[in-house]
Amino acid sequence: MTVVTDPPYEEKQIRCPRLGGPVSFGYCLVERRNLPCHRAIVCWSQSFDAEGFFREKLTDEEFDECFVQPPQPKIVTLIEMIEKARKLCTEKKSE
Repeated sequence: MTVVTDPPYEEKQIRCPRLGGPVSFGYCLVERRNLPCHRAIVCWSQSFDAEGFFREKLTDEEFDECFVQPPQPKIVTLIEMIEKARKLCTEKKSE
């Protein structure tokens, strides 16, 4: 499938319903640690064939992780980040 967008689409901006302000498509591409935001297809489909773009750029597993599987609740993500920070602090103290 050929994906046609008006370059440079990374610089296009829309209002993000999650953040409440303008964001570029480039931000949406890497919003989840180098994976696209789970809402990117919904948000950008009016501007271009966002689903086609992501199907072309991502593996089937990455696409499923981003757009088919439900996202983790924010509290789970926060707890994971806290645990990671604690681990880093403990490692630095033991050096």
